[in-house]
Formats: sequence, structure tokens, C-alpha cells
Amino acid sequence: MTPPPPGRAALGAPCARVLCPPARLGLLLRLLLLLWAAAAAAQGHQRNEPRISAVWKGRGQDHVRFDQIEPHTVLFHELGSSSVYVGGRGKVYFFDFPEGKNTTLRTVNIGSTKGSCQDKKDCENYITLLEKQDKGLLVCGTNARHPSCWRLVNDTVESLGEKRGYAPFSPDENSLVLFHGREVYSTIRKQEYNGKIPRFRRIEGESELYTSDTVMQNPQFIKATIVQQDQPYNDRIYYFFREDNPDKNPEAPLNVSRVAQLCRGDQGGESSLSVSKWNTFLKAMLVCSDTSTNRIFNRLQDVFLLPDPSGDWKDTKVYGVFSNPWNYSAICVYSLGDIDKVFRTSSLKDYNMALPSPRPGKCLPNHQPIPTETFQVADSHPEVAQRVEPTGPRKTPLFHSKNHYQKVVVHRMQASSGETFHVLYLTTDRGTIHKLVELREQEHSLVFNIMEIQPFHRPAAIQAMVLDTDRRKLYVSSQWEVTQVPLDMCESYSGGCHGCLMARDPYCGWYQDRCASIYSTQRSSMLQSINPAEPHKQCPNPKPDEAPLQKVSLARNSRYYLSCPMESRHATYSWRHNKTVEQSCEPGHQSPNCILFIENFTSRQHGHYHCEALEGSYLREAQHWELLPEDGATASHLLGHAQILPHSLWLGVLPTLVLSLLAH
Repeated sequence: MTPPPPGRAALGAPCARVLCPPARLGLLLRLLLLLWAAAAAAQGHQRNEPRISAVWKGRGQDHVRFDQIEPHTVLFHELGSSSVYVGGRGKVYFFDFPEGKNTTLRTVNIGSTKGSCQDKKDCENYITLLEKQDKGLLVCGTNARHPSCWRLVNDTVESLGEKRGYAPFSPDENSLVLFHGREVYSTIRKQEYNGKIPRFRRIEGESELYTSDTVMQNPQFIKATIVQQDQPYNDRIYYFFREDNPDKNPEAPLNVSRVAQLCRGDQGGESSLSVSKWNTFLKAMLVCSDTSTNRIFNRLQDVFLLPDPSGDWKDTKVYGVFSNPWNYSAICVYSLGDIDKVFRTSSLKDYNMALPSPRPGKCLPNHQPIPTETFQVADSHPEVAQRVEPTGPRKTPLFHSKNHYQKVVVHRMQASSGETFHVLYLTTDRGTIHKLVELREQEHSLVFNIMEIQPFHRPAAIQAMVLDTDRRKLYVSSQWEVTQVPLDMCESYSGGCHGCLMARDPYCGWYQDRCASIYSTQRSSMLQSINPAEPHKQCPNPKPDEAPLQKVSLARNSRYYLSCPMESRHATYSWRHNKTVEQSCEPGHQSPNCILFIENFTSRQHGHYHCEALEGSYLREAQHWELLPEDGATASHLLGHAQILPHSLWLGVLPTLVLSLLAH
């Protein structure tokens, strides 16, 4: 599948033609290379990243800063609440984001016992777990390498003492804790200096169980969930992880992605070797690859489960974020029904004998123990032969991208027409969020990246992200601050009715001469079209407004450039002088602007220049300039436009200049 355009943005080097006097070629080439290298060093790899014109930067009341740097944060938010709890170093922050009002902040200090940890790393109390309980908020942290928990009730802290398995010894450890009623499941080791092999445990509930040490190879746990089926004894625990590839072929990837299953009612086995172990463990490979392009994404980054509105657990969608060794990303979508079928019907990998009865992985009623033979076969051959593939007829990724995505949440919402859309929010390694809409077209899905969200005042990596579908907000934290992000950010779209509808944002429509949220207007009287080809045709005016005329006077034989922001990642931008197209910038550019260079301004270059954006049948005039010969009086005023390329633009402009010089 062809990767979707990453948004109404520009990606790629400008397509400029530059002619340089031969005498200056060597010196100018060296100068340009030095400038480009310096600019690239200052900006990192951002020259290759998308720049999306519809950028949300938030309002003042949506941001709150911590009173200290927080290298590790954890969020807790109840659906429908305006507040969010954030665990930091030795304290819990409480933020309230009332609608239309300033945010309030309270902090509660949580104790820490440093003791003999003074000379070790991570001797502070890093809060790693916040969980709502009947009597308040359960708070657990590393507590100077003595994992402990507290109960927080109305700003009063009650110590619960050391609780191994609820918090890791170090905040950098991979850890996952799952609560279900009185049951608690954990991947956290209980001993600091032994028992280092990661396990999936049941630490509260019925009998304590753990996975065998041989069934996973250096796992990194991603997500765990409990799926309740028709019969309680059949309830499953699914958890997603990646591990070292047991295939030692030099061409095999280093990591493989997995989904594992356990029976929630597992009581352990009959023998001394199996009595304390999960007896129903099986694992399967998660495949995320595009055979048509031979692109393989083997490293699972994050998982989000989207239940089906019908309530049928089999139709729950599993959105997985994967990456490859080059940090390109793909989104693959699976169903719990397909995962369940693989575990119920597949043979075991490298096991060629008849399967025992009951077959490995089968849940038994009435708390029956798993027979020893069944356990031994599953314990020695824990992987099923069949792989879990994405849903859909093509079994391919929903899309893949050159961006390095790390976290995902998905909102199922209804547009003004009643049509249902899935909107994906993906965090990047640059601390931004990409907002994408999944569009169904017959048997296939199209994905449009419609906005880049800059959630923080101070750019930083996103540590945690929580979705509230009731309030239609995202809550996002970094080491510096917490931000509340609205899902409907319609004021970000410019270009009148055409720009509003061409954004293809299902939260937004054209209402009373403005781009408005469907949640704040009468849906029946709103113009909205998410048609991937021609949404603009719903607008009352047949053509978009013309760009305002801008004039500039230039001295004869001077050099100049015209810059046109590429606001749509899906459009081709062209500079037209009179009836001649002087420059064309196709989708895929790595620069945020389509640049037209004028090397030598003579009478032939006088006149009108139009930058036009063509997307399907939609043609919009984005820029209109008139270049005039200098008349002396207005030259100094008009020439202020672009005598010097801004620093950020050098990253896009200079590679083209260098290539052009080399070509000549």
C-alpha cells in the first residue's frame, strides 16, 4: 500500500533552478555546503520531517508547568473528569482544567526513604503507578530502590509500606501493571539482584502465578488487557510485547513482536514444576509488513484497543504502532477475534506430534488443573505456528510513514452526517502529535494526516498521553508540563470554506462563515464533507478567494526569490509567470515552501507571479506577487520582504542550490 501523505504539510527539497556565474562556482559551492552543514547541525534531522500548516499550539489555560523537571511522569485521568493526576519525583500533581477557566494546581509530597541508597543511581522516589481505588488513589513508586505504595485521600497520604511488584526498583525499568477488580497482574521483578528474568505474574487475586523463564526472550512489555467472554472461565488475558528473535539467521530481524494469551481462571498445574506457573501461556507473532514494497516493521512500539460499539469482544480493533531499524513507522490493525482464532486453531511451531487433550492454551471450567502433559508440551513449544496478520483483504498496514511514531490513541466519532470515523493521534519523536483520519473507501482504507499538534510551550518528548472521549480531550505530559488538547481545533484551518472542508477534519464544518466544531453548532445546518476527493464542492462559492496582491520593486540584475507555503501535503504547487509555469513542487517535498529563484532580474522578469495549489479538481491561488522595476521611492520599503533567507529556510533551499551548482 502506498504510504499516505503525512498531512497538509510539505516534505522535501524545493525544486529550484539556479544558474551561477562559473567564476564563482567553487567558492560559492564551498560556502553553501558549510552553511548547510551548520544549519543542519543546529536543526538536527528536522529538515526531513513534515511541517503541517494547520498547527495547534494551544491556549494559555491549557498548559501548566511543573515546579521542577520531571524526567519520568505517569498520568491518571478518570473519563469525563476535568482533572488529571501526574506522578513525578516524590510528589503527585493535581491539575484541574475547568472549561473556559484557568487551570488550578495542587501538589502533594510523597515520602521517601533513601537509607543505604545514597551512593546509587535513582535514589529518589519516582512515582510509576497511579490507580483509583475505593478509598482514594493508590500511589506507588521506586522509593529509593525500595518499591512502596501509599494511599492518597483528599491530599492526605497514608503509607502502605513496601509492595514488591507494584513499582520497579528503577524508573527506567520496563514495567506493566494491570488491575481488574481485586486482581493485580504485573511484569515487575520482585527482587533487585536476582530473578532478573522478566515474567508476567498474578500478584493479587487467587493463587500467585508466573510465566516460565524459557517462554520469552528478554521481553519488553507494551500493553495488557483482560477480555471477558461468554463464559467467565473462558476470560482471557492478552498482553503485547516484543522480544529477542530466537532465529539466529544473520538476515533475521533482531526483534519480533508478539501477542500472548493466558486464561484468567488458570489455577496452575498438577506437578511441582507447574503448580506456580501459568499453564495456559501461548504466544503468536504479530506480522506488520507490506509485501508489495517488501517493507517489514518488526518492532512494536505501542498498542491501543478500540472496542466495537456492538459490544462484541471479537470485533475489538487492535491498533499497533511498529517501527523498523530506520525508525520508519507503520500502523497495523488487528481484531481480537482473529487473535483468538489463531490461538484456538493453530498448531505449535516445531511440534510435529499430535496435540494432547485438552490442547495447550484451552481454558478449563470449574477450576480444573491443566494436565501435566499439556503443560509440558506448551512449556517446551510456547509459540503457535500461525501468525497474526492485519485485518482486511490485503493483510497489509493501514499505512506506513517516514515519521517515527511512538504512541497511539484512537477516537471513534460521528460526523454531522452520522457517519463514523476513526481519528488517530500519534506522537512523534519530536514531541508533536499527528492527527489522522481513517476514511473507508469500499474495501480499502485511506488515511489523511490533517494536523500537527504542538502540545507544549517548551518542546520536549511526550512521556504520557491519555484520551478522554467524553470531554473530547487529550492529556499529554512531558518533563516540563502537562497540556490539555481539544480534539476539535477548527479555528486552526484557514482558507475560508474551501480550506475548512479540504482539511477533511470530521470534527469541523463550515457554519455561519467560519470553520466551527460540530459539537458547538447545529449539525443539521452545517456544511461538512469528508469526501477524500472533492470535499470543497460542498461550499456555496464555486471558487476560493483569490490571494491578495503583493508588490515588490527590484533593482535591475538583482537576485530574488518567491516563497509559497505548501499548506496541503496532498497538493501540487506551481509558480506561474503570465501563462508559463516557472516552477512546480510535487507532493513529497521536504521543504515547507515552494521556492522560485530569480537569478537575474531584467525586464523579462517583470509582471505578475501566481502560486497555485492543485489538489484533484481543487485549484486555489495561494500567492500573488507583482515584481516591478525599482523606482527609488518605494524600493527600500518593498524590498524588506526577502533580501536574506531565514535560517530555517536554508535547510530546504541550500541542498537544491548545491545540487544545481553541481549540475552546472
